[in-house]
Amino acid sequence: MIGVVKIGGASGNALEPLVDEIAKRTAAGERWIVVHGASGVMNDLCAERGVAIRMVTSPSGYRSRFVGEKERGLFREAALSYGARIKALLEERGVKAEQADPERAAYAVAKRKDFLRESVNGRIRILRGNYSGTVTKIDAAPLTAMLDAGIVPVVPPLALDGELSISLNIDGDRLAAQIAGAVRAEAMIILSNVPGLMKDVNDPGSLITSGRLAQWDIIEHYAEGNMKRKLVACKEALELSVPKVYLADGRVESPIANAIGGNATCLVR
Repeated sequence: MIGVVKIGGASGNALEPLVDEIAKRTAAGERWIVVHGASGVMNDLCAERGVAIRMVTSPSGYRSRFVGEKERGLFREAALSYGARIKALLEERGVKAEQADPERAAYAVAKRKDFLRESVNGRIRILRGNYSGTVTKIDAAPLTAMLDAGIVPVVPPLALDGELSISLNIDGDRLAAQIAGAVRAEAMIILSNVPGLMKDVNDPGSLITSGRLAQWDIIEHYAEGNMKRKLVACKEALELSVPKVYLADGRVESPIANAIGGNATCLVR
């Protein structure tokens, strides 16, 4: 099987349980692509180098990081640094891994969104000079070549700007969805520091264990904060014919098995 798993980059996410399980699953013949975030490392780098962090809330309620010209290089550094750590952890467990970089092999191409719309106290501001983007094309060949060679691709939240030939900040969850569709993955799993989509964010017992596209309005009703963006990624994956997508807890032992075993939110077409 081919699977795509996304692990968040924020503090509170646990890498070791995931890499332990990836090692066991690759040894058993499964093929996995690991997509990761970079927010925690980026925040640390910004603090270390005196760069202010600016988070923007859009009029529709989505929060995202404003990445200006000076932040762009820093974000790339953070993303590749975190990916290198994941690669090293996998190799310590005997897994062949390779860090993907869209500036070396353009597996992901994006269109830059030069400006962001910010909602502040009911008023809309336009912030220009942004270096984030939305994926417009996935070339699965470099990633499947790694898989065919028994290598686990480690994919950062970056994509190549087709016009400027530089890497842009990309939403990792949505990148994972696009990759899952392109490689015809059997499953996509988004791991974070919560059990999945919950009716009450303060009550793990309110976990929604299943849902489908026909119920999407109901599902979206329960999403708050970053979970709203993760649901966008889940919907995109389903619409790209990925059979099952999971929102699951990355802090537990064997997080993939935990998700597939029913202790997560499983969404299907």
